[in-house]
Amino acid sequence: MPYLPFRAEFSELAIVDLHRRLDATRWPEVPFASGWAAGTEDVPLRALVRYWRFEFDWFAVQRWLNGFAHLRGPIGEQEELHCVVLSGTGGRGAAPGGAPRVPLLLLHGWPGSLIELLPAAERLAGGVEGVAFDVVVPSLPGFGFSDAPRQPGMHPGRIAERMHALMQGLGYERYGVQGGDWGAHIGARLARAHPEAVLGLHLNFPAGLVPPAGEPDAEERAWQQAMARWWAAKGAYSRLQRTRPHSLGYALTDSPVGLLAWQLEKFWAWSEHGDDLWATLDRQLVLANVTLYWLTKCALPAARTYFEAEHEQPPWVAARCEVPTAFARYPGEPWGVPRAVFERSYRLERWSEPPRGGHFAALEQPELFAADVAAFFAGLR
Repeated sequence: MPYLPFRAEFSELAIVDLHRRLDATRWPEVPFASGWAAGTEDVPLRALVRYWRFEFDWFAVQRWLNGFAHLRGPIGEQEELHCVVLSGTGGRGAAPGGAPRVPLLLLHGWPGSLIELLPAAERLAGGVEGVAFDVVVPSLPGFGFSDAPRQPGMHPGRIAERMHALMQGLGYERYGVQGGDWGAHIGARLARAHPEAVLGLHLNFPAGLVPPAGEPDAEERAWQQAMARWWAAKGAYSRLQRTRPHSLGYALTDSPVGLLAWQLEKFWAWSEHGDDLWATLDRQLVLANVTLYWLTKCALPAARTYFEAEHEQPPWVAARCEVPTAFARYPGEPWGVPRAVFERSYRLERWSEPPRGGHFAALEQPELFAADVAAFFAGLR
């Protein structure tokens, strides 16, 4: 069965139900302010819920989404996979100046979705740094408009195989890959498994790192200690999703405010911003992302990605990746990595340190993000 055109078509009844649930929220008692140190802060959450209930327009988002070319179909005999394909020429062809367009697989992570990547994808498809791309933005298995896996075991390696099958099915024999968060893990696995197909790998998250052969040097030791402190203080979300995603999934699927609180804390903690989060992030797109999770009921299968990665057997061990690779280390990225550690793990062709941005770089700084990706592939070409 070929990939078929797809449209987002949620009904008014789905939004009426969302509003009913928002109106009926059972709020906890929060007798004193503690900022964000213990998790999502009450005051900004309540303000955002009011905006979500009374001002946010899902159907404007749905019209925007349906302005893109969507495809959906099975990978072999497996679950259906969804993607958006963007090309400045309306199809495969030439970039400005007559050069061939570069096929690019753009991979999201958690708690994101394809929504966080579309503004940057539009820029890349239109042409940046003299390079234009045919951009493929999939919904990862279990996220958004892609089916949830029907069997256990959908770890990053298997997702990477599905991404490769998707690009081959779309007619791209060789293509670039860009990823952050889980997209970086999947992209790293894909490049190692199919180096003949991946012309270049661009990451903004340090996935697939090779451990040192001996004792780490002082810089790496300091980074390891900083990461250990971060995980001890802020890593409970990951441990929960790696061990008990189903217990969490019932709550997030039943309560829109619970879902928003679970995601909002990550957008606050992992992005680069001042006192006003919305001076950096587009509030409409953040709520569109949360609403997509709500409407597609994907909170559980998305969280289960952590569980599958934790329980992969045999455990995957990274070896050095010889595909040409770029790494963009954004200043607000909690998992910033020393260059020497990354260079040990990849054939590093470009290292950049953009002046602004954090973990959600494509959403926070779509122009800087697109320019960095394009500069890498322009150098390869």
